Amino acid sequence: MGYLLLGIVAGLAAVERKGFLQAMLSRPIALAPLTGLVLGDVAGGLAVAAPLELLWLGAVNLGAALPVHEALGTVAVAGGAVLAGQALGTGVTPALAVLALLAGAPMALLGRRADRLVEQGNERLALFAEEALRRHHPHVAVRLNLAGLAMPFAIAAVLAPAGALVASTLAVWVVRAAPQLDGPLRVGWWAFCGLACAAGARALRARRAGAIFSVSAAAALLLGMVLRVSP
Repeated sequence: MGYLLLGIVAGLAAVERKGFLQAMLSRPIALAPLTGLVLGDVAGGLAVAAPLELLWLGAVNLGAALPVHEALGTVAVAGGAVLAGQALGTGVTPALAVLALLAGAPMALLGRRADRLVEQGNERLALFAEEALRRHHPHVAVRLNLAGLAMPFAIAAVLAPAGALVASTLAVWVVRAAPQLDGPLRVGWWAFCGLACAAGARALRARRAGAIFSVSAAAALLLGMVLRVSP
């Protein structure tokens, strides 16, 4: 049931981010907690939301831009982390979060390739719709428009649960097989938070953003190593 819900959430987010509404509900800061909500762990989704938002802050659909599929990557990472935490009974820990990230984040790149195929398919559908309107068949054009929205929904609905499954399986296996890696993985999570800050700085393109976020990145890493708290 959890994977079905992940598929529905990912599919709707894929449509919302580009084809309909575009109210930014597919952004990681909103989508990760929503992913956690449908799986019964809002806090777990919220734990990874801010770093993922910073990491993909520059992934915005503007004009002909084809950024990474941040929505697909978010559902895979957040879903994988939450499912792993539930399987182990620990909730989302830094170790599980960083392992889910390593396994789930590549889905954002795969999603970009899928977006390219969807756009090519939609170009053909647009030609068919124009021809249908010339022949005074508006109902056909409406169906073609719905078909164009169905493609990204279906792709995300399949890929996101698959990514979450891989991420959760890997995270659970590593934590159980090598519990001594908890410390290094915890540090790795805070290092990723620092990297996300730097990625956010680059996306902002402000003159002093690099210096500000570099200090923030170092502070995040240092604070995480000193306090050793959960994400």
